[in-house]
Amino acid sequence: MKVKVDLFSGFLGAGKTMLIKKLISEQLKNNKIAIIENEFGEIGIDSSFLKTTKIDVKEINAGCICCSVYGDFTEGINEVISKYNPERIIIEPSGVAKLSEILSVFKEPNLKDKVTINMIMTVIDITKYDMYVLNFDDFYKNQIINAKTIILSRTQNVTKDTVVQTVSKIRELNKNANIITTPWDNLKAEDIINIAEGDAQKQLIEKVNLLRNSSAKVSLKSSTTRSTGETFKTIGMETPKVFSKSTLESILTRLNDKNIYGTVLRAKGIIESSSSKWLEFDYVPGEFEIRPSLPDYSGRVCVIGNQLNSSEIKKLFED
Repeated sequence: MKVKVDLFSGFLGAGKTMLIKKLISEQLKNNKIAIIENEFGEIGIDSSFLKTTKIDVKEINAGCICCSVYGDFTEGINEVISKYNPERIIIEPSGVAKLSEILSVFKEPNLKDKVTINMIMTVIDITKYDMYVLNFDDFYKNQIINAKTIILSRTQNVTKDTVVQTVSKIRELNKNANIITTPWDNLKAEDIINIAEGDAQKQLIEKVNLLRNSSAKVSLKSSTTRSTGETFKTIGMETPKVFSKSTLESILTRLNDKNIYGTVLRAKGIIESSSSKWLEFDYVPGEFEIRPSLPDYSGRVCVIGNQLNSSEIKKLFED
């Protein structure tokens, strides 16, 4: 069986080590894990923490693993596999490592048959996003572009407008990654891992489960579904915006207007509301239900119907 490899990218101080500790202590502590770190010779996972887990650490001291110690990094991975036989390898590379070059290592013949790339996570300190993009353009954007999951740290320290604006900027670089905007202290490690290990679009549709009471079949690879001669369009979106209950009620009421939005047959989602509370909603033509919910990694909405006006519907939840 191939060894799972999890990559945790992000600039120095973004919170990678804190996130890894959370995932291990809450969810992965019973796995056989090896951690490979490269912060220019400084181990960030402290020894007292390691004593409570089934973890071995191999330190690579010669510099950035993606360039000057490229060969050593490959050798290090092989050594970890042969010596420790781990179920999972967690790699926390240098904050100035290019994620694309790290990923290329695992395409080498002596590695690709032994490992499978699992989670590819980039941690971004939202309070420093604009500064790092300006000063470390190439490295910083590379970590964003190549991530499957992007986690924004310290979102509790900025306004919601800042979160929305930053997510919009990130989406210009990476349209497909899951973006976790909820402070990870409010999320279970299990949920973060499920998001990072899964497919974003598939999870979105499965989460809202719009057609569980319908005979129609949804193709997760297409935006349209054909069943019994009808064409249904599915719109899925993420939003870090905060909505009051009254605003959400207004939005769901407006979905009844076929002239503007098309024929909305079903809508469901979960969004953040005021005072860090979360709401889940269900909509069918002419009626809807809103109820309290547990936090999710970001607000998520899914709409299905005929001749839907995608741009107008997205304006309701994203603008």
